[in-house]
Amino acid sequence: MPGDESVSRIVIVIPAYQEEKSVGDIVMRCRASVRDARVLVVDDGSRDTTAQRAEAAGAEVLSFPANAGKGASLAAGLAAACAMEAARIVTLDADGQHRPEDLPRLIQVSERYPDMIVIGSRRRDHAPGPWIRRAANRVADAVVSWASGWPIEDTQSGMRVYPALLLPHLLNRIRSGGFAYESELLIEAGRQGIRTVSVDIPRIHGPALHRPSHFRPLKDVGCIGAMTWCRLWRTGFCPVGLARLLLTRPQRS
Repeated sequence: MPGDESVSRIVIVIPAYQEEKSVGDIVMRCRASVRDARVLVVDDGSRDTTAQRAEAAGAEVLSFPANAGKGASLAAGLAAACAMEAARIVTLDADGQHRPEDLPRLIQVSERYPDMIVIGSRRRDHAPGPWIRRAANRVADAVVSWASGWPIEDTQSGMRVYPALLLPHLLNRIRSGGFAYESELLIEAGRQGIRTVSVDIPRIHGPALHRPSHFRPLKDVGCIGAMTWCRLWRTGFCPVGLARLLLTRPQRS
């Protein structure tokens, strides 16, 4: 991949809040795994040295004066990456739950399916983890798939590759904040006929993470459910989406 013109037009967006322990390592591994890509860290009002460590590791940094939430960070990062004239925009989290070394596989799949959103899926990894989070993720998968009109695997994974040309048509239609932002983005994409394809990645949790997840299974899935219910209400409860959810499988690579 080094020297490939398509790689030089990749922007990796990393939302970060209080991630001074991990962000430098994540940035360096991203730069080593996808050479010539630009790395943009969106510092969501951190009070620690997140911004300084990201910049020292070679990232460009966009800083918020106060914490605005993951949705606002992603919205700003995706818009900035579009302005950089990226061909593909990669997102991943800064806490160590995603391995930058898996990015080349997702990018290769994106090159095969240039009009689809590629999701790094942890669903096939049966390593032990908190049962409530697994259950919450499955509920979220079902309702987001239904509302989008297409079955989607691991809707709560933040490791994704977006075709940049399609994003401007989506971003100004997203109203949710927090973790519901990524779910509404998938719903709006599906409503516009943009499909997803999943690629297996490992599930990382416990001591491998540099901090507990900011995701709160009950509260955040409740927010996702409320947003999804509103979307379903406005579209007549999307019977086609429900039928596809029950009768077909998510596309995988």
